[in-house]
Amino acid sequence: MNVFTLCLSVKVYAQDYEFDLEEDDSFVWEITELNKYEFERVFGFEPAFENGDKTRRVVQDVEDNDEGWFVTVEFWDYQADWDEDGAIIYEQVYDSPSDFRDNIFLPTPVNEYLEEASEDLPSNYIVEGQRVTIREADYNRILEYDANGILLSELYENKEGIVLVKVENTLRVIPMGNFFIGFIILAVLSIIVVMVKKKKYSIIE
Repeated sequence: MNVFTLCLSVKVYAQDYEFDLEEDDSFVWEITELNKYEFERVFGFEPAFENGDKTRRVVQDVEDNDEGWFVTVEFWDYQADWDEDGAIIYEQVYDSPSDFRDNIFLPTPVNEYLEEASEDLPSNYIVEGQRVTIREADYNRILEYDANGILLSELYENKEGIVLVKVENTLRVIPMGNFFIGFIILAVLSIIVVMVKKKKYSIIE
């Protein structure tokens, strides 16, 4: 009976995940909500961005490796000149849910990936479908993904539910030239972590 149960368990969780991101995929993100007073009250400093500020990422390369996919991205920070070259940044996306990182891009099918990842996540991580809520001491961080593994939105709120900052995608362009309006996130947490440590404004990684 134990052997039979183990076989069933392996069968259920042996999911092959895919990665839908491709070279030249382009994303534009915008800060759609910002409460400067509450942001400063919670984090102890002013935000390094304004409501309506935008940033951009263009995928330069996606490589398969033993751990999943290695993504090279050209990145323009808030208020940067898009006519100039952006910064080159890198992101490792893991195909194993046990190695889940709260990346902008995730493997698909997203529901199954997050459900399996939830088994190994800390207790302050709550997974509900394609949404991940991370409960910190003074604020909650809420990530929501679409069916293609793209982060639809990232929201920071205080413990009373007041929005501190929200970032959404305003445009995605794929190589074939098709467009769709959706919502995607920036890693605002990268800015917050750096500013907390250095107590000064910083650029997102």
